[in-house]
Amino acid sequence: MKKYRIAERIIENKRIVSTPDYRDMGAVLLFIFLFPYIVTFFFGNVSAGYEEAQESTSFIVCNTTLAGTEKMPLETYLACRLPATIDTSYEPETLKAQAVILRTELMKAYRDSLEQEGENPANSKEQDGKKYIYVESIVAMTDGEEYEKCREAVNSTRGMYMTYKEKPIKAPYFALSAGMTRNGNEVLKSMEYPYLKSVMCERDFTAKEYVQTVRIKKTAFLIRMQEVYPGIVWEEGKELTDMLRIDRDRANYVTKIEMGGSAMSGETFRSIFSLNSSCFTVELENNAIIDDTVVIKVKGVGHGLGFCQYAANEAAKKGSDFIDILNYYFTDIVIEKTE
Repeated sequence: MKKYRIAERIIENKRIVSTPDYRDMGAVLLFIFLFPYIVTFFFGNVSAGYEEAQESTSFIVCNTTLAGTEKMPLETYLACRLPATIDTSYEPETLKAQAVILRTELMKAYRDSLEQEGENPANSKEQDGKKYIYVESIVAMTDGEEYEKCREAVNSTRGMYMTYKEKPIKAPYFALSAGMTRNGNEVLKSMEYPYLKSVMCERDFTAKEYVQTVRIKKTAFLIRMQEVYPGIVWEEGKELTDMLRIDRDRANYVTKIEMGGSAMSGETFRSIFSLNSSCFTVELENNAIIDDTVVIKVKGVGHGLGFCQYAANEAAKKGSDFIDILNYYFTDIVIEKTE
């Protein structure tokens, strides 16, 4: 009974001393509820900041665009760069392979800048223990599921890049081949790219963008050609197929096209007529001189050299991981890490 009375007295005293004001309690609860949002408003996303703080900042990318120059840690930059370079609906392993390729680009740019300027990592490209990479590229500031997929691909391949004989490689990529990739030594006219061998992309013909057909009147065709090469003429009485001389590489992409005594690269012709690739044929419709419509038929999308994104994604669907995919397109490479 004594213990009960003591407890009863304590409860009674508490009621006397600290009877709550429910309006004050409501204000406190409201403050507690809003506190995380207040912190985020004034100080930014705390969890994101913590995550960035944990990221290695040994490499800083200085990206210059029309809006100015922005500095960010390499891995943060890649998460923004990735969705600007590939279809983000692709398989996770395809996105991982693309992330490694983009990181390889940066590491090559850093090494090349040192070699060109005769510097070493202790000089101007490194300050306060941070190494600076200067680029001019498009980034995509995305959010939601798309950004999370890209961030996961970057995080899963953290620090990984490709080398050949201990140097970062040239790692070109493109959307869709015309059936096979091109040979690096042949396209770049150098023996420095033995890792860029021609490989088959057997499922690329299934893509809806695989074939492009461009029709243009003969007069308009000639005008566009003369804008670049004024000396080009259409010889009367000759069929177009007799006037054009086209050289191709082993993957059937046009390397050189001659007309009327003037010559241009396949990529220049592609640019003049806004073609998807330089794997094309040119002819008069029905092959008749009286028909003044020039027909250009194109296969594939992009320059055709290196990593074919569509074919890589087809391989990922069948179970290939990003390491397998990269080794298919880049022969005898070694994957190293920045940290």
